[in-house]
Amino acid sequence: MEYLDIVLFGLLAAFVLFRLGRVLGRRPDDSGTRPAARQRRRDNVVALPDRAQPRLVPNEVPAADASEAALAASAMAPGGVAEIRLNDPSFDAAYFVKGAKQAYEMIVTAFARGDRDALRGLLSREVFENFNRAITEREAAGERLETSVVAIRAAEIVDARMAGQIAEVTVRFVSELMNRPFGKDGQPKNEGTTDLKTVTDVWTFSRDTRSSDPNWALAETRTE
Repeated sequence: MEYLDIVLFGLLAAFVLFRLGRVLGRRPDDSGTRPAARQRRRDNVVALPDRAQPRLVPNEVPAADASEAALAASAMAPGGVAEIRLNDPSFDAAYFVKGAKQAYEMIVTAFARGDRDALRGLLSREVFENFNRAITEREAAGERLETSVVAIRAAEIVDARMAGQIAEVTVRFVSELMNRPFGKDGQPKNEGTTDLKTVTDVWTFSRDTRSSDPNWALAETRTE
């Protein structure tokens, strides 16, 4: 019996030490999932200058509509979306569309303001050079532009593919924009005409899947 007691106490002590080691070796917020794996999906959106700022999209799409966007993406470019997911398992079409909508408004309004610092973090080098050239020409002419995104009526993925290790996703935006160009004299250039227009833009975003940076950049633009 004495030996049996010693064995039982030994097993109890080993169990207590094992549990203590599990607690001490775990961060307070660690639920067993690696932090990097938890945050990668949340960060898998187009880069924004300051994510702590209030959301700027006036008409955010509800979760149900986001799911519909994901289904549309799968239907429009199923092979491309699947190929991107093979290279980046964290890619989520619905979440990407939500991030792309935020970036769309940020880019449109930053271009109107001539905010090069904001644009530099959102665009590829080539697209930034084109935007910067247009801003410089506007400034040289003494003109300015006021633009606000009234609503984004639709945003859907129309193409997705891998170009080597570069993921490319093309999104079609249908938006209502309020544009007011001002001439050198400070007066509106289109006096007497409506400033509200419905615009369809097709933008391609890209990301190097080998990079540790999870953010996407605008790589190509066109208007339909």
